[in-house]
Amino acid sequence: MKKKNILIIGLGLLGASLGMALRGSGMRRLGWSHRAATRQAALAADAIDATADQPEELLKQADLTVLALPIPAIMTFLEQYASCWRPGTVVTDVGSVKSDILNIARQALSGTGVHFIGSHPMAGTEKKGVACAFPELYENAEVFVVPPPGAAPEAVAEVKAFWTAIGTRVVEIGAAEHDDLVAHTSHVLHILASALALSVLDAASPEARERRFSGCATGFRDTSRIASSNPVMWREIIEHNQSAVLVAMRDFDRCYERFRELIERGDFDAFEREFAEGKRLRDEWVAYKHMTALKQETKPVHTGMDNKGDETENGD
Repeated sequence: MKKKNILIIGLGLLGASLGMALRGSGMRRLGWSHRAATRQAALAADAIDATADQPEELLKQADLTVLALPIPAIMTFLEQYASCWRPGTVVTDVGSVKSDILNIARQALSGTGVHFIGSHPMAGTEKKGVACAFPELYENAEVFVVPPPGAAPEAVAEVKAFWTAIGTRVVEIGAAEHDDLVAHTSHVLHILASALALSVLDAASPEARERRFSGCATGFRDTSRIASSNPVMWREIIEHNQSAVLVAMRDFDRCYERFRELIERGDFDAFEREFAEGKRLRDEWVAYKHMTALKQETKPVHTGMDNKGDETENGD
């Protein structure tokens, strides 16, 4: 990309890590958070080059703005500051639900000359804040770029080029297809992890709970990790993708009930076959991720960065 002013609104894990991934890229990294302490922490961590007390000052300078905020905050920011961007400016986001965000962006930015192109990087951890940010967060991650109907091709190309510049793999997709996909591949997983933590650890007595705690090892740790994600954030995500999440939950229910039925009737040959099919599919997925990562490593990424960078979003 040409040298540009990149503005990151929201300096939590995703926003600060994005700024870190842009180190040495030649782009000027502007950043804003509503908390002054967060803005200063981002400067100290070299996640941004400059900030301001009020976002309007930065919005006027931005060539490309990334809204690294929770879903409701993205919508509110678009409505509140729509008139502050220069005509021709491109705006994107990191929200994990696209249909609702694109609808609000269309309404808020109508007639302003500002181009909104949705983005969703499949990157994150269960942690949050500038202190947990790191420049490799986005390394080899898929980024879904979700243009609205009738989007300007040059704006779509600019958003794709931005994500490609930090070493991600860009996939263009429609909003409805995106929301159904991530309901299956991400959103339902957080519900399952939370249900697992509750079913295993919420024992009837302190003594029983202590035994459960002592009996859990790496298998529980690995499968329940994302149960430690932000409950408020996940309430917001599920609320804005309710119908797709319910479809994904029903799909899981069918597979889970299949295992239950096989165990109840003692058909362990069929159980083994079903388990083997799950193993085969996961092994195939691991091999796919490995091959795509290798392909990405062979592509030249001319950013000048000393570093490149499971799914969360947060702003601070």
